[in-house]
Amino acid sequence: MYKFRKFGPDCGSDGCPLTVEGDGRLTMIGRVLAVSKLDELPQLWNVLRGDMSLVGPRPESLAFSDCYRNGFEKIHEHKPGIFGPCQVMFRHESKLYPAGVPVVEFYRQVLFPAKAEIDLAYFSRRTLVSDLGWILRGAWAIAAGSRSETALGGKANEIRK
Repeated sequence: MYKFRKFGPDCGSDGCPLTVEGDGRLTMIGRVLAVSKLDELPQLWNVLRGDMSLVGPRPESLAFSDCYRNGFEKIHEHKPGIFGPCQVMFRHESKLYPAGVPVVEFYRQVLFPAKAEIDLAYFSRRTLVSDLGWILRGAWAIAAGSRSETALGGKANEIRK
């Protein structure tokens, strides 16, 4: 999967597998790419090559490959995509991490399962019209800079304990 680089070359590969709000690894240009989502523009090449589709679940970092169990492995039955429900609903994912909670643990216990359930529910009943709708919503979210909120309940407090 192709993307423009948001981090400096000296940040290494052993850091956090997630980009969080105010991430110090982001370069000045990387911040602009992250906010505008232009870092994902090269993925159009992946679509043209047939590696990705326009609408599909987002591929995860290898650091989270073990999360695909207990039914979530069915996500791999769908070609990864640039747009989709989770790309719109979690547009500002980096702002969802609560203070005082380990980021990776919160992602594994709350965000990943929420995103996987949304993807599985959507892709089991997708249509061409619904795919076009998600492409338009995703493009609008990027262009308008809108914020989509996701209800995560009290999961952050559970993880803090």
